[in-house]
Amino acid sequence: MAFLVLAIWSAVFASHYRNPFFWDDYHCIRPYSAHELLSTFHGWDDPDKVETPALRPVAALLFAFQGVAFGENVIFHNVFETALTWILLFLLGLLLAELEFSTFQIGLVFGLFVFSRVFATLNMWLIQASLILSYTLMVSTILLFVRWIKRGRWLDFFLMMTAALLAVFTREEAYTLSVVALFVWACLPAYRKFWRQALAASATLLAITVFHIWMRRTFVPEAPAPKLTAESFQNFWLSIKSSWFPGGCITIGFTDDLLARLWIGFLFLVFILFIRMGRPLRIWQTAGLCCIGVVLASPAIAVAHSYGLALPALAFRAAIAMAIAEILIQMKMVSWFNKARRHALVAFLALGLVIGLAGGILRSKYVAEALHQNSALRMLYDANFVYDLYQRPTTVPEQRRETARSRFAAAGIFTVEDLQRLYQQCADYDPQLVKNRDTRRAPFLPKYSFNSY
Repeated sequence: MAFLVLAIWSAVFASHYRNPFFWDDYHCIRPYSAHELLSTFHGWDDPDKVETPALRPVAALLFAFQGVAFGENVIFHNVFETALTWILLFLLGLLLAELEFSTFQIGLVFGLFVFSRVFATLNMWLIQASLILSYTLMVSTILLFVRWIKRGRWLDFFLMMTAALLAVFTREEAYTLSVVALFVWACLPAYRKFWRQALAASATLLAITVFHIWMRRTFVPEAPAPKLTAESFQNFWLSIKSSWFPGGCITIGFTDDLLARLWIGFLFLVFILFIRMGRPLRIWQTAGLCCIGVVLASPAIAVAHSYGLALPALAFRAAIAMAIAEILIQMKMVSWFNKARRHALVAFLALGLVIGLAGGILRSKYVAEALHQNSALRMLYDANFVYDLYQRPTTVPEQRRETARSRFAAAGIFTVEDLQRLYQQCADYDPQLVKNRDTRRAPFLPKYSFNSY
């Protein structure tokens, strides 16, 4: 199922596989020296020290592998990233099956997730391979946690520890694993008697997190820490909201706004039906999935990214799938649901899902537009590495830099002064840049920024 959904997505967005390197790709995805790789185990994962300070040696190893294995071939890089995504979805399907999701429910989760803004921002940017790897390791950790609870095999426990250790040394999003594990256990009432195993596993995951935090503070004291400010909680809330919307919660234009409002209305009516018709156990489990989504969105309190919402989005999609399936099951058991009402309810649910998919696909196309090589906003991001505009020099493969400069020259950008003029045109919302969007043969302003919510 994961392969089929990704194959359809790849056919719809086939052009993105030829997109050139974007922004941080320029200096992160490249061959690393042995000294550089060794330094990532006791310092920044970015030897150039222009990225957010972090202790992520596994991410650096992944980038080095990509740089050596695929070089300057962006098609191979994109195919590799999609293959990582397939592994993520495959393991997610196994986890949902362990949580007693039906094939229908898993299909709903996959469809609503893959055809969404969140997925497009994840799978269309090469550097996000490290985030996908982290998500894969996190899902593997929870899958092995569930199997440890159910079967009590020590092999599952040690594999869980290994996956968690690799996850935290890839991305800090894995700090949430110990809390997520307890919520997952709470959603399995048949296994609550194994609370000792659940607490032992959660404590182990917490210990791994504390170990990484200690190492990060020791070797990378500049790394950002959560700040309990009004802005951080605003970003947290924005991340939660955006995770619910296939097409994003911030919209421009009548069509996008209408699809978002219709999706809100659909979710509200599904919620009412679910509360009235759902069994207490299913309501409890759905609430647990929503809590998991909130926990998975909590890294936004420290550093908020519109592209780092895949796991909270998946948790919320799972909650939606569980609610819809429960409504369909209970519909057959309620006496006042005659044949006509059943057909009407099924049509309503189908229409709501179509609205969600339409909003997600439309916004995904806007993400692809924002990453087009002639997108003015993208060009300004790329220029930081192409023309070495950071305070510190960056390590960019010379062939990659020259290829990018040739592309800039074809768009009429030769000097830093040309870049400053382009920046001013973007700031002034130049009518010519807006008009160029129709053909995309010259620098143009996309409808949405790549990092919009």
